[in-house]
Amino acid sequence: MLVYLTLGGAVFVPVAMFVLRRRRYAYLFDLLAALALLLANLSAARAVLDIKVTGTEFTTHVHEIFNDPLFLLSGSYLGVYAVYRLLVTTAHTWSEQSKLSRL
Repeated sequence: MLVYLTLGGAVFVPVAMFVLRRRRYAYLFDLLAALALLLANLSAARAVLDIKVTGTEFTTHVHEIFNDPLFLLSGSYLGVYAVYRLLVTTAHTWSEQSKLSRL
């Protein structure tokens, strides 16, 4: 069930964002992506600093960053946002190609 929910969300959410961008939500999606990138970077930097301070570079302690909820949430939004941006870029490319084919 969780697999279907995850796959459905990974498809449905970017498509919903693509549809909602016409209603002037595009700036909000971009702003959230910038914030998510900042939070993911801060979370990763904090984890690296902690690893360096404790000297546990070669243990499984390195992988604890993947358990950080802040990193997981911001990273998951960035994944959804990336698919959304690909949809926007594809729509723009198709639009430009159709304009060129009319000439």
